[in-house]
Amino acid sequence: MLTAKSLRFIFALCLPLLLVGCALSPASIDARNASDVLLERQLAAVESGLEKLPKGERALVYLGSAQHSQSLAFQRDVLLLEKRLKSIHPKLQSIILSNQESSTLTYPFATLETLGEAFKRISKWSQTYPLTLVVLVSTHGNVDVLSTNIANTYFSPVRSRNLRAWLNELGDTPSTVILSACYSGSFLPIISEPHRIVLTAAAATRNSFGCAYGSENTYFISALFGEDFDPGKTWKANFDTALSTIEKREQALHVALPSNPQRFIPESFENKSIAELLKP
Repeated sequence: MLTAKSLRFIFALCLPLLLVGCALSPASIDARNASDVLLERQLAAVESGLEKLPKGERALVYLGSAQHSQSLAFQRDVLLLEKRLKSIHPKLQSIILSNQESSTLTYPFATLETLGEAFKRISKWSQTYPLTLVVLVSTHGNVDVLSTNIANTYFSPVRSRNLRAWLNELGDTPSTVILSACYSGSFLPIISEPHRIVLTAAAATRNSFGCAYGSENTYFISALFGEDFDPGKTWKANFDTALSTIEKREQALHVALPSNPQRFIPESFENKSIAELLKP
């Protein structure tokens, strides 16, 4: 006879599959059109917000992409960072993409195409308005792969060449790119630039953790933007605190190989606090 504990375990395993049956997918024209409407609505709202800023005021634009529908942690990561950024810059302009196991869409699908469209629009804005950009991609990953999964189906992943091309269209716009995924360190040497901070949840050959279906957040984002997050300190100081937290958590779980998060912080940004870098 199955115990209550066994039943809960089976339910946790099966829940993502049960939700797939009613989940929307861009394979459906109607769902794709609905996603496009949501994306255009967000982009229009950001453009309107930029137009209302006092002339010369630097805007903070956030692009968050939760790309794997088999864990709620990825969307929670994206929303947690949005909350932190709003506390620093109340006029934050957000674009949120997320692949949800749902019969209704709350956010546009997070796909190669929607990310490309968002970056295209941000690039256009950067030619008119002074911008600072923060990007978070949270998903499962592999070497040079940020996975895209919707309704238990894999779509084209984001690769380092995609991310580099999109970011390079922004010229020297100050940017912070955060990747919470296994093997995400493989992106770091490809997308690092003198005007761009890059933070990754794992080394190029390592897994990251905390991406189970019911996880609150991935370990990396939880440690980096949780209770110890201090925008009055530098990215390096916050990263080092998060690294210590992650190491202790992984040791407690007897992880065979630690995730070993990676960072690239240009010399010109090293001694500036996060608040200083992101405020108007």
